[in-house]
Amino acid sequence: MSKIKDKELDELLAELDKIGADKAEEEDTKRYIKILKIWALILWVVFAFSMFTLFKPEYSIPKGDIILPLIVIVVLCGYLLFLQKRRKYISTILLQDCNVERMLGVQRISLLKFRSKRDRARNFYTMIKTLIMGGYTDLAEKYIDKMAEYGEPHLVRIYGAILKMELYLKLEDFRAMGREMTEMKRINKEERITPDILQVYRSGAVIFELASKWDMEEYDVLLKMLEKVANATEVSNLARVRSSYYAYRTAQKMGDKEKEQTYKDYVIKNGGTTFYKKELVSAD
Repeated sequence: MSKIKDKELDELLAELDKIGADKAEEEDTKRYIKILKIWALILWVVFAFSMFTLFKPEYSIPKGDIILPLIVIVVLCGYLLFLQKRRKYISTILLQDCNVERMLGVQRISLLKFRSKRDRARNFYTMIKTLIMGGYTDLAEKYIDKMAEYGEPHLVRIYGAILKMELYLKLEDFRAMGREMTEMKRINKEERITPDILQVYRSGAVIFELASKWDMEEYDVLLKMLEKVANATEVSNLARVRSSYYAYRTAQKMGDKEKEQTYKDYVIKNGGTTFYKKELVSAD
């Protein structure tokens, strides 16, 4: 399947079929990538011709000093708007719809078609987060190991640490989370962290803080922290679902039946195909 002569990766990608990766979403993603490449080619051709006419005045077209720059701007803006629309679409699947199977359909094709180490690291990262969100921890762990072979090393280190923290949170292995938090601090201290990666680092720090409260049974403090996110309007639906799931479990520990039911109802209504919803539906 991978067409890059990696049997182990082929097997990992094939395992997505067992958990229902959306085929229609895969086909749509293939079409998107094909159009994106055609659009990028047109952009380069227009840009190259503009440069050619700049250095070869004898080949200039009438009013080319106005027309060509306008063509470049139109094509470039269209290309960027096309990218932005797709990013928004994918963000909706993951952050708003919480649809694990559709997201895996997008990511399997994206992982195969975008070959740069930076793209591969990011696509592995999103796929692994989606697998954890779906409760597929064993497969997520295999993908974390595989990511190291394909991704840009700097990204793999920080992504790997945060992903392992999320994995250990699902497994409630707080000691292992502590080890990964130490690794994240080391990376942040020793390496150059770009703003987008700094955001990932900070999210890991928050996850560890919440897990520490759970581990130390500081349920009153933990519930207040979770409620702040669960009731916020500016965060994504996924963030509210996750916070509501752990708020439900915290309220359960505290014996607060009213809050327990409130957060349970939210997760069941808005949790898509995540393990958060599946677990609470089966608890009925």
